[in-house]
Amino acid sequence: MADQYQTISMVFDLRPTYYDSFHCLAADCRYTCCRGWKVAFDKKDYLRLKQLKCSPELDVKLKNRLRRIKKRPLAEKFYGELDMSGGCCPMQREDGLCALQLEQGHETLPYVCRMFPRMETRSPSGFLERSPSPACEGVLELLWNLPEGVDFASDLLPKKERNGVLQVQLVGLLPHFQDIRSQCIDFLQDRRYTLPQRILLMGLALKELADGEQDVPRWLQQVQALADAPKTAKALPILGGTNNLPMFLSNNIGTLRRIYDPNKPSDFVNVPEELCAALGCRYDGDNQLTVTLAPYLKARERYQEQFGDREYFMENLMVALFFHMNIPEPDSRERLWGSYVQFCNLYSFYRFLAVMSCREGVEDTKAELFRLVVYASRELIHNTFQQGQLRDGLFQHSSTTLAHMAILLEG
Repeated sequence: MADQYQTISMVFDLRPTYYDSFHCLAADCRYTCCRGWKVAFDKKDYLRLKQLKCSPELDVKLKNRLRRIKKRPLAEKFYGELDMSGGCCPMQREDGLCALQLEQGHETLPYVCRMFPRMETRSPSGFLERSPSPACEGVLELLWNLPEGVDFASDLLPKKERNGVLQVQLVGLLPHFQDIRSQCIDFLQDRRYTLPQRILLMGLALKELADGEQDVPRWLQQVQALADAPKTAKALPILGGTNNLPMFLSNNIGTLRRIYDPNKPSDFVNVPEELCAALGCRYDGDNQLTVTLAPYLKARERYQEQFGDREYFMENLMVALFFHMNIPEPDSRERLWGSYVQFCNLYSFYRFLAVMSCREGVEDTKAELFRLVVYASRELIHNTFQQGQLRDGLFQHSSTTLAHMAILLEG
């Protein structure tokens, strides 16, 4: 059977409504994107910076710190970069502002600097989707101030932005992607259940598609009826206990160890050591981990005291992640389930870090919560290699069942 394709025009703009409210915190940002990352860009940006007419001071910086990237994958996308010696962009001034932007204007910045934390993708459903990444403190502040949850807006794109079409191969569940994802986001925002229960309920629904359900319209009706059924709440586990807490902690400390890079200069390089020390982590001669539960339980109790009236923040964060990462992946039923497993792992890690923001010795718990969420987002959401490693590790150990997902949601 020949491959089937559909040509879709990019006519509509889909985004969370808080996208329109985002603005850079500039000098007030505590976790600037100008430190700890590489600033790499395409050939067009590289040549434009190379030919820029600017002040002698800026000209010296560009000549000394702007360079080609050679012998690297995706050479067209990553053609040039700024030398980040010392872990900081050479354009960042002592007051935290960008010398290039101040002198030459916002449009002179490389595309990656102009856009972050915003991202634009072309959806197989025919939308130009815009979303801001939770790897930015300014985005987290927006999510913090949405007690009613995340809303979405869909508008007709201005004619000048309707630039081209998308060829979509009609494979897997791609034709139904928007309906499936919308249903999943409805699950995540269904406040009749706790957030871990919502994620587990979503897994019960997605498992049917992963196992081969063909009639998606019927599936949509059935899963909505499942969410509305009074017996559903009684059937779902309570979660948040202590029976599976050692496995929950072990998994997330393992994640901390995998993403730890002591040679990477950033504001977060000591996070794994800080959290492991707070939990009294020890490894024996066989590299078996021992964790003391008491510090985590105490932090969880304090977390509830500090943020019990802000439970919507974690909901908003996970909805933002779900949309930003285009979950579930509809290319195949295997990838759909893999993306759900990945999402559970991400929730587990964010939940772990959120609780640990209230560990003993932390005074400004909100600032620490934001710091750890930014840390997780930069190390995982913006690192596809790490994402794949974590997901593949679960599949290699056959830890992808709904029962195991319940363990990940336990903390």
